[in-house]
Parts: sequence; structure tokens; C-alpha cells
Amino acid sequence: MQITRERYLDDTSRYHVELSLITRRSEMHSLLTDVPAEVQQRIGDALVRCLDEIERLLAPFVAQAAERRGRGASFGCGT
Repeated sequence: MQITRERYLDDTSRYHVELSLITRRSEMHSLLTDVPAEVQQRIGDALVRCLDEIERLLAPFVAQAAERRGRGASFGCGT
């Protein structure tokens, strides 16, 4: 079982994050599958709150990267 929430951190598709709760054991898979849909939704809502915090922490860095990109800076592999 997997419960996933995702978000773009800006208006482009450059900064996409995904947060997932993934079960690895059959017992946990069964447990999570058997809980009511309302509980599964509440777990998804908790992931959204985590993404809110992650977005808040990364926002200044996304803005800096966008500013550098606007000045023609390159990223990756020493370029």
C-alpha cells in the first residue's frame, strides 16, 4: 500500500517533490489497507502538512535558484 502526496514548489515543473508512506511488509500492508478510507485520508492530510513545512523550509532556496536561473547561471556537472 502506498499513500502519496506531491507538490510543485514553484510555477514550473522544475521543483517537484513527492512524499510517500509505503508499506514494505505484508502485515503493515494489510493493516493500512484495512483501515477506513477516512483514516487513509487523514494520513494523506498529515503528509500534506509535512509538505507544507518542507515547502516553507525550501522556499528561500527555490527563490535563490530562480534568481540565478534568471541571470543565466547553469546547474549540474560542473557547468
